[in-house]
Amino acid sequence: MKYLYYIQLAFMMLMLWSCSGIGFNSGDLIGKDRMANILYDIALAEAFVETYQLKDSTLNKDSALQKEIDLVLKYHGIEPKLFSKSYQFYQQHPQDFKVLIDTANARAIRNRENSYSQRKPNPS
Repeated sequence: MKYLYYIQLAFMMLMLWSCSGIGFNSGDLIGKDRMANILYDIALAEAFVETYQLKDSTLNKDSALQKEIDLVLKYHGIEPKLFSKSYQFYQQHPQDFKVLIDTANARAIRNRENSYSQRKPNPS
């Protein structure tokens, strides 16, 4: 009977530990605002690769995209390992991940609206 108690206690501790985020120090993660900006730039890089670079049939999509992602991370001064760790953390915390995606989406909408409002229509 004691063994069953210890097994249940160990299982509960494991469940609490896995849901608590232990192993991720907030000092070792990219902040939400900065991460949202990086994800926005990566989305732009992916669109660039798919729209322009893949017209060249000799290019490999994955390697071209990885090259662009590396440039985005370099621009933001982020090491790939830190980005991967932060991305993994946010994926494991859906509420925080939703905030990131919503922030990046709001930025995209804002930039699109600003772009359209600054253009003068071409009379045809």
